[in-house]
Formats: sequence, C-alpha cells, structure tokens
Amino acid sequence: MEAGRIVITVSVISQIRFLFEMVCRCELAWEGIAAEVRPASHPPTIHGNKQMSKKIKRLKVFIASPDGLTKERKAFRDVIAEFSESTANIWNIDFQPFEGGDTLSDAGRPQELINEDIRKCDYFILLLHSRWGSSPDNDSSKYTSGTEEEYSVALECYNDSDLPMRKLIMVFKGVASEQMSDPGEQLQKVIDFREKIEAEKKHLYVTFDTTKSFGKLIHKYLGQWLHYEVNGTADQVEPLSDAGLQVEGKLESIPQDEAAQSANMALADKAWELAEEGKLTEAEVEFAKASVGQNQPGPIISFGVFLDRIGRLDQAIAMYEKAAGIAEDQRNQIAAAAAYGNLGNVFQTRGEVARAEEMYRKAIEINELLDRKEGMANQYGNLGVILGKRRDLDEAEKMFKKALDIDEELDRKEGMANQYGNLGLVLKYHGDLDGAEDMHRKSLEIHEELGILVGIARDYTNLGNVFYIRGDLDGAEEMHRKSLEIHEKLGILVGMARDYANLGNVFYIRGDLEGAEQMYRKALDICEQLGFLEGMANCYGNLGALFGTRGDLDGAEEMNRKALDINEQLGHLEGMANCYGNLGTLFGTRGDLDGAEEMHRKALEINERLGLLEGMASDYANLGNVLADRGDLDGAEELYRKGLGYAEQLGSTPKIEHINSLLDGLREAPAAD
Repeated sequence: MEAGRIVITVSVISQIRFLFEMVCRCELAWEGIAAEVRPASHPPTIHGNKQMSKKIKRLKVFIASPDGLTKERKAFRDVIAEFSESTANIWNIDFQPFEGGDTLSDAGRPQELINEDIRKCDYFILLLHSRWGSSPDNDSSKYTSGTEEEYSVALECYNDSDLPMRKLIMVFKGVASEQMSDPGEQLQKVIDFREKIEAEKKHLYVTFDTTKSFGKLIHKYLGQWLHYEVNGTADQVEPLSDAGLQVEGKLESIPQDEAAQSANMALADKAWELAEEGKLTEAEVEFAKASVGQNQPGPIISFGVFLDRIGRLDQAIAMYEKAAGIAEDQRNQIAAAAAYGNLGNVFQTRGEVARAEEMYRKAIEINELLDRKEGMANQYGNLGVILGKRRDLDEAEKMFKKALDIDEELDRKEGMANQYGNLGLVLKYHGDLDGAEDMHRKSLEIHEELGILVGIARDYTNLGNVFYIRGDLDGAEEMHRKSLEIHEKLGILVGMARDYANLGNVFYIRGDLEGAEQMYRKALDICEQLGFLEGMANCYGNLGALFGTRGDLDGAEEMNRKALDINEQLGHLEGMANCYGNLGTLFGTRGDLDGAEEMHRKALEINERLGLLEGMASDYANLGNVLADRGDLDGAEELYRKGLGYAEQLGSTPKIEHINSLLDGLREAPAAD
C-alpha cells in the first residue's frame, strides 16, 4: 500500500469514529453524576450560518421591586451593562435595564405610565425580599402595592402573543430566620404570594442569599435569553423553584431536654411534613420558628438540613456552624458530630473535598470516642464517598463495609440500603456490572419497602448508569426518567442535575445532539446555581465532546480546558484523565498526532493508577488510533486488542463493538495499485 492511500482511508475512518471516542471520555462521576457543561457567562452556542446585521436589536428588561433592594437593583444594571458590552453586542443585541424610576414624568397616573413601559418590555423580573411594597397611587386600585400591579401587568403581557414580553421570572432574596419566624405585615404578604405561586404550580421561581449570587442569576438568564434571540429556540432551563440537595447523612437522634425541646422539635417535624408535600415556603417558616432563640442544637441542625436541600448553602453552613458552636459549649458531643457531618455534606457538594473530609473525620473521631455506632456508620459511609470520588476504591470499600456491618448489627435498613448502593458503585468501577446491579437492586428493594423516595431515585440513577455502560440505552433512559420524576416532585437540585446529565449522555450516544445539549445545559445551570464545581467540570467536558462531534473543535478545546482547570483545582484525577483523553482526540482530529499521543498517555497513566477499566479501554483504543493514523498498523492492532481486553473485562457492549469495528477496519484500506 502507498502511504498516501492509507492516510486517506484512515482519515475517513477517523471521522466515523470521532463520536464514539469522545463519548468514551464522558465518564460517569461518583454517585451517578455525569455532566460537563458550559456556563451562561460565555457566549451561547450559535447554530447555522446566520449573518449578523449591523442593526442593533435593543431588548428591554424591566425589574419590579419594592424599597430595600438598592444593592440588587444596582447589580441588575451593572450586570446587564457588562453582559451587553462583552457578549450580547457581539451578536448585535443590546439588553437595556428598566425600572419604575426610569419612567418619564408626564400627565396621567404615574403607575399607569410605568405599566405602559412594562407593556413595551421584552423581559420582566420580579424581585422580592421582606417587603411587599407601598399602596398604589390609586385608592380604587384592586392591588395592594405598586409591585403587585407591575407583576400583574407583566403576566398579562406574557400571556398576550401580540406583545413583546418573552419571559417572566420571579426571584426571592432569602430572609433571616429571626424575621421569618415573626414576619409582620409586609413580609407576610411576600410569604403568602410565594405560597400562592407554589400552590398554583404555573410559574417557577428562584431564591438567593447574597447580592453576588443575585448578579450570577441575572447573568445566567441573560445568557439564556441571548441564546433564544440568536437561535430562535428556548432550549435553556426555566427558572427553578426552591429545590433540594440530597444530604448523605441523616440527622442523628440527639439527646435533648424534653421539656425545653418538645415544642420546637414538634415544629421541626411539622416543617418536614410540609417540605415533603412541596410546601417549601410554609416549611421554611416553621423551621425558623423552631430554631430562632434556641440554645439547643437539634432544631438548628434540622433547619440547616432543610436549607441544604433547597440549595441555600451559605445559610445552611451558618446553621451547622451555629449548632456546632452551641454543642461544643454544652459539651454535647453527639450534636457536634452531627453538625460536623452535615457541614461535610455541604463542602462535598461545593467540591471542597479536603474540607469535607476534615469534617467527616471530626465526626468519626467523636463517634468512635463515644462508641456511638449509628453515627460511626453514617460518617464511615460519607468518608467512603469522598474516597470514592478520589478513586481510592479499596479504602472506600473498607469504609462502606464498616458502615454496612454496623447497620446490619443495628438492623438500620436505610443505612444498609445506602451501603449496598455505595458498594454497587465500587463494583461498577471494578467492572463487575452484574455485581453492581445486584447491589443496587438490593438497595432499591429496601428503599421501596421503607417508602424513601430519595433513595429510590438514587437507585434508579445507579441502575441507569449500569445499563448505560452495557449499552442498554432504552433501559438507561427509563431509569433516569424515573429518577428525574422523583427529584422534580421533591425539588432536589443535585438529583435533577444528575438526571439531566445522564439523559444527555443517552441522547448523545444515540446521535441526538440537540437533545443532549439541552440536557447538559440544564445540568450545568443547576451546578452553577449551587456552586458545584465537580458537576460544572463534568458538564464542560460533556459539552466539549458534543461540540467536537459537531466539528466545532475550538469550542470543544475551550470546554475541555475549562473542565481540566476545575479538575486540577479539585485534585480530581479521573476528571483530569477524561479531559486529557478528550483533548487527545481533538488533537488527533486536527492531525497533531504527537499532541494526541501525549494527551492519551497522560490519561492512560491516571486510569492505570486508579484501575479504571473503562478509561483504560478507551485510552488504548485512542492510542491505537494515533498509530493507525501514522500508518503503524501492527502497533495499532496491538493497542486495540489491549483496549478490547479491558472492554470485555468490563462487559461494556458499546466499547467491545467499537473496538472490534476498529480492528475490522484496520486492514480494509484498499491495496496500492
């Protein structure tokens, strides 16, 4: 054969295999999170060959809010100005901020003049905190405040197809628990409004705690709206209602003075009942009543767990730290251990693995000192999750088995279910898919028996991931949709992010790139809202793979390097390996074979160190592609067969079929004349 003819043939093969190679790098992260997504702070992906007009399209964004939110209104204007200048103007779009004070004085009722301005606006933001607002300027008005009237007008515009209003979002600033427990007339009206929105289930809303996080929300929505204006499609995630994060360790029973605590714990129990019904605003009020003025840690920790679940991580940390301080002062070591364990959960969500491990080890030390078996089991399991994230699978397995032994001894069925699930993850990463499925089904059986919806959803997620690796995409989709249904019902943010990302992987394998991108972006939106760095890194990587499949190699490289930066920051070796593999595939597609080999060998080194079969199978196959592109067919075949061996050991049908196709195509280049 002539070298030139080999190159031509291999070039064609490389185009065909690009999709699978990139998908091979979309590894499923610990606890089933799989994503790697682009943040709204960057220009949206623009499809097609649209020619930009020189005419600037000006879009008006109105914010309605009562007094007391001056910093947020300033942030609203600053973010819009920055976003328009740095991003939107590139697409000849200019977002313009408006509020009631911008309305020019003219003859007539001032509020009606403001209403007319709203009718000309394209987007509307309702911002509320602890005040409902002052009475309108018309004694005969049916509204109780000017802000309420502005919202009503915006709602009419949103439902009128002849008016320009495209989106309407509601944003609530978190209120201090002291004020929430005794709201007064103004805040009570805000609470009543939130409860009404929750009950109607027609519109969603978001909450935030700081001006900085509010600015991030506005930036995110501007990115979504720009995507809509340029592409004409609204494939971004809608504003999310308060939602929840699964807390790994359940609040342990804490010995307390019954006379002092019975009423407050009853309020906390009532609050949890409301939360399970989806009445999150009412639940927050009851938690605030149960915890304010308390000098006992129990109700305060309960409130922290609730705030943790609805994504209010800053306030959750404040509650846990307050409870830990009280517990330490009172020498209530059991309560201190519970507070430290839950602090570990928040840090884990944020990707602060070292701080999470520190908190878990503090909790373990206390529980071991007290020989408190229930607490030991909880924190062994939590520490195992951290070790699993680092892919120290042997040590993780030891922690899970220690927890399981205690749970079986105490007949703690929920704990047993959690550890079965965790051991299933270890078996999956060792390539024992049948063993993993067996563990996850054991976990599911217990969770169904106990009626624990959060656990059932997690089991569905893990089973879906096992099916995905096997190549059973229909089974995987069914499991992930079941999980998503539960997480949406309960409003659990991190669970929703996992489900969206995993569904995106299923769509991606099928070749439904639009559907995959929509899912990945939804996952990213949630991860950004929570500040969940590991999830963000995964989302960037998945989007990078998707862009590469579309042929946008520059965009793909940008996403993968963003993912790599975060993974290096977190010390997440498996994530780093994924990024190296993706970058290697990109370099190979560009023809930079030396660069491709360097990246794939970096990925292989990590995956061999971690003992990850799926990664090693991909790395050997990708290195084989590099040799094939160089014309070293014997060397390529050797590497393909190494990769095939790991794929067969793993039991991954898609990888087996793909590598076999590479072997079949290796010698099929036409003979030289």
